[in-house]
Amino acid sequence: MSLGIRSLFTIINLIYSSCLFALNHSQSQTAEKYFIEKSRFLSLAQKSEWQKILFYQKKFFGSPKGIVDGKEFYLAEDGKINLQSELEATIKAFFSDTKSKNSAHCKFPRRLTWLKAQLDDEYYTIPVSKCNELDKWLEFVNPEGVVFVFSSFYINNPSSMFGHTFLRIKNSKDPLTDSGINFAANPDTNNILSYTYKGLTGMFEGKFSLLPYSIKVQEYNNSESRDIWEYELNLSKEQTKNMLLSLWEVGDNRIDYYYIDENCSYILLALLDTANDDFNFASRFWLWVNPSDTLRVVYSYPNLIKSVTFRPSAEKRFRYRYSLLNKQEKNIFAEILSEKKIFSAIKEKNSKTSTAKILDAITEYIDLKENLAGTEESKKYPVFRKQLLTTRAELGVISDSIKIDPSHSDRPEKGVPGGRMGGSYSHSYYLGNLFDLEIYPVLHSIESPSVGYSRESQIEMLSGSLRYEAVSKQAYINKLDLVNIISIPSINPPLYPVAWNLRLGLNQDYDCDKNTYNSSCATYFFSGGAGFAGLVNPLQLYLLSQAEFSYQNANAFEVSLGTLSGFTLKTSESSMLSSKVNWMKRYSVLYSTWRDHFLLENSFSIQYFTNLQNKIFYNYNFHNHEWQAGLSFYWHFY
Repeated sequence: MSLGIRSLFTIINLIYSSCLFALNHSQSQTAEKYFIEKSRFLSLAQKSEWQKILFYQKKFFGSPKGIVDGKEFYLAEDGKINLQSELEATIKAFFSDTKSKNSAHCKFPRRLTWLKAQLDDEYYTIPVSKCNELDKWLEFVNPEGVVFVFSSFYINNPSSMFGHTFLRIKNSKDPLTDSGINFAANPDTNNILSYTYKGLTGMFEGKFSLLPYSIKVQEYNNSESRDIWEYELNLSKEQTKNMLLSLWEVGDNRIDYYYIDENCSYILLALLDTANDDFNFASRFWLWVNPSDTLRVVYSYPNLIKSVTFRPSAEKRFRYRYSLLNKQEKNIFAEILSEKKIFSAIKEKNSKTSTAKILDAITEYIDLKENLAGTEESKKYPVFRKQLLTTRAELGVISDSIKIDPSHSDRPEKGVPGGRMGGSYSHSYYLGNLFDLEIYPVLHSIESPSVGYSRESQIEMLSGSLRYEAVSKQAYINKLDLVNIISIPSINPPLYPVAWNLRLGLNQDYDCDKNTYNSSCATYFFSGGAGFAGLVNPLQLYLLSQAEFSYQNANAFEVSLGTLSGFTLKTSESSMLSSKVNWMKRYSVLYSTWRDHFLLENSFSIQYFTNLQNKIFYNYNFHNHEWQAGLSFYWHFY
């Protein structure tokens, strides 16, 4: 009873306050001033929906501010940092010009819709105007639904190695003719070091684009051979229109692209937040943003995902077609590619169905090897491919549809968050008890369980560990990796991909001094190499040649050659056994001396309770007979 009385008094108080405000406005007051005063009275500028419409986000430990950097998005001089100023400037703009096609009504329809819903009353209404260009654009987009799209990791391109997210607007019977909403940087380099620097410092311009969805499928699915995952969202028509009107408002305004936080996926979440005031996806990320993590946040929202569709990469499509061939058909496949047989000979000795299977596999193979997308012509097999397609068409046999059912561990939304931090305790023969504090902002290690990630790649950036030696009572940086990438795609005839790795950073060289920390042994290095890998599930093996350039005070500039080899054994979906051997022969250019590095590293990692990981490890240095054994705990987070 008391609860009901309190609710009644609250309602009466609200009605009384509203009436008091209405009675206090003077008859001579203009509608513009009236709405500005009313917006202050209602504290509209502090409403979460207004902040989302203006793309205000709180990053790090500062106050919320706008993330759009184009000069035409915010109307007030301080509109990027002052919500009330921008609200009042917007109201003034709605009363200044109501007839021009470039009026504020036509440039900011999302703000107009929201402010009218909040401010219009029996005394005044915010004027509206006809916006032909906006109406034509909405008619063109014709939204019937929204699909959240994740394109898988592509380690051979710096701009795509963490994956990519974008939206598909359902507006046709065929998904390929739908429209795609994409936010991306306009990079001027593909060099991984230059790209990393410019991406970290916001030197790339980012913009939204609306383009045919088929273009993105051709680019990611075919040209870059990446899997595409489509998650249809359960949005109402009003929510979909809200988001599109916000997209229209941003228009061609640039948003400075930052690799760590304001990247493609973060900006896309900010756009998605404008659809529904209950959405707060972007606010889940305050320090760094991994595209696959944004997928997990969206996927975890109650009742938001209606369905999931998988589009296999060009490589997976070829492997599927090739797997359908028997031994004889595989031999014919190889003979045709080596031009030892011609198409007419196949048709004479094989059934139409068998011939169709062989030609389908060859077509997928050529498209994969040459990264062909859409109507692109083959460069290596120009005439051959045309004859191939003509012969295939003459068969009159319909190809079987590709049926690839991804496993649970392949689904990106099932993975743990990409960032992880933790600590470890270990005991070393020479150094005694050691305590390490470790952080890995991104993304995945081949030593970790691989649910939601590829077993064939490791991407770590800006990771490091701080070590404390109990015996010497010294604390120091034990390891700092700016970049640590390993790509070990498995050889699977007739595909023979090259495995490679790249690492740049700082570490403590215990070959230099095995007894304690020595600042003269801190080593700055750049290393990399290439080789091959093989997979006999659940065991994966790899062997890479290595070259390294390094500098330390003790041995000055060194050039090293050697190998990196090892294996990973997937003991279950949530556990991984790993072992690797790093052997290097080092030459000091200044002192003309040689020394060896021969290190064995073993670990067993297990994932449990969703975001927790435990690792047991044992390392042995064959050069100085030092051993280290320990236990690590990690917490995965966004």
